[in-house]
Amino acid sequence: MTWFKVDDSFHSHPKVLATDADALGLWVVAGAWSSANLTDGFVPTHALLRLLPGADDLARKLVAG
Repeated sequence: MTWFKVDDSFHSHPKVLATDADALGLWVVAGAWSSANLTDGFVPTHALLRLLPGADDLARKLVAG
């Protein structure tokens, strides 16, 4: 089993505070998927689109933020 670590001050980082909660949810789910699949942070488009509804738009928000 691998772990996807999130810093305990994640909640108060300025970028996190400025990002929609649904996009942050995708970040966490995508991070867990990447960890489980040992892809070193890479999530292919075909997998990303199955993680959460509207994942393509949410991913754009994350990249833009």
